[in-house]
Parts: sequence; C-alpha cells; structure tokens
Amino acid sequence: METFKTEKQKMIDGELYFASDPELVAGRKHAREQMKLINNEADQQIRRQLVEESFGSTGSNAHIEPEISFDYGYNIHVGKNFYANFNSIFLDICPITIGDNCMFGPNVQLYTASHPLNPAKRNSGLEFGKPITIGDNVWLGGGVIIIPGVTLGDNVVVAAGSVVTESVPDNYVVGGNPARFIKSVEDEPASESDDLDSQREKIDLIDRKIIALLEQRMDAVTEIAAIKKSRGQKVFDPSREEKILEKAASYAKNEAYREALKDTYQGIMDVSKKYQKDQIDK
Repeated sequence: METFKTEKQKMIDGELYFASDPELVAGRKHAREQMKLINNEADQQIRRQLVEESFGSTGSNAHIEPEISFDYGYNIHVGKNFYANFNSIFLDICPITIGDNCMFGPNVQLYTASHPLNPAKRNSGLEFGKPITIGDNVWLGGGVIIIPGVTLGDNVVVAAGSVVTESVPDNYVVGGNPARFIKSVEDEPASESDDLDSQREKIDLIDRKIIALLEQRMDAVTEIAAIKKSRGQKVFDPSREEKILEKAASYAKNEAYREALKDTYQGIMDVSKKYQKDQIDK
C-alpha cells in the first residue's frame, strides 16, 4: 500500500513537490516574519533566541549577523559555536545540517533548492531539492556558494568566491568555480611553540597601542618643556614626581602587578625628565 505524503514531506525528502501547497505557503510567510524580527533586532541575545525559535535546532553559542534569509528555517540545523557573517542565504527546502565550530564569511549562500530540467515539468510548478551537510570545524570564505546535494567533511576550508558543486572529503582546502582541491589541512594539535607565538603576537599588538599612547604623552612633555623654558622653571620636582608615581600605581586593577607597573612608570618618568632637560638646554 502506497503511503500518502504531504507536499511538505515530499519537499523534505527530496521528491518532486508543489511549492504552492497552502501549508508551504504559510510556512514561507511565517519564515519572512521571523526574518524581519531577526534582522531588525539589535540586541544579540534576543536575536539569538529568535534564531533558535526559527531553526530546526541550534547548538550553544550560535551567532548570526544580519541580514539572514531562509525559505522555512525549520530545515536548518547548526551545531555549537556557529558563526555566520553578514548576508547569509539558506534555501532550506531540504535539510541543511551544519556541525560544530563552523564559520561562514559574508554573503555565503547554501542552496538545497532545484528545479526540473524538463521545461514542461518546471513550468508546472514542480520543484525538488537535495540536502546540504557540513561537518565540524568548517570555514567558508566570503561569497561561497554550495549547490544542492553537497557534503563537506570535517575541517574543510573553502576559499572566498568559490562555487562548490561536488562533495569534499575531510581536511581539504578547495577553491574556484567549480571548486577544486588546493591542499590538505594539517590536522595537528597546537604545539607549545604555537601557544608561545600566539602570546607574543598579542604582546606585539599591545605594544603598538602603548607606543601610540607614549607618543601622545611625549607631545605633552614637549609642550611642558617649552613652558618651563619660557618661565625659567626647573625640570625636576621630587614631591610632584612621587605623587604621580603613586597615582599611576593606583590605576592598576591587579594588585600583583602594582609594584612592577610603578617601576615601569618610574622608567618612563626618568626618560621624560631627561628629554625635558635636553629640550630646555637647547
């Protein structure tokens, strides 16, 4: 005995179906209402809640930037730590399944929807689709397009602007139109040297900010030296220097760093005094 299927079930199963079915029309209308709420909501927590209500399932810590577009929403399933940049398009007439720790660049487009090649069938309103499955730790660059039926394995990286027309195995980097193999991903745990390099890069970034602030401070010191020179004032004022050092140390939030920061600031002041003296003695 043949089992009766609704047009919605045919759609999800990847069979030919009529998109004009009232249940599907109502589903798309509801999806547009949800999209409007999501894309106009400034509060990230509320937007995340709206996404969770719209999607079939979401893992923890999913974050999607506006604008997002989808056909139904209930066919979209994302894992934990999912991030999608601006202007994502998910045509989800069939299931779109995304694993954990996936990142999408802006303008990524996932198409499960398709149409018959035969013009008579196509003009009749019949449509069909194929699911898209994306593994864990996948990174899609900006403007990537995934066509119906594609599966991406774990740790796959797709270069920006690529069109993926065939499934991709684990640990592949692909790119182009159509996307082709570029190289393999080195799937190794981070080493201690990687951790050290990461911290050094962080310090380098902080140092750049410190130098920029010190340059602003030296601009002020130069002005002070000019004023002192015009007034015949001495560079060194012991009582004021001690007050400045104590005040600077008090800004430290971490008590353990206070003395070290005070000594650091003493060095800055020593250089500042020498610079002022050189400017005044000119």
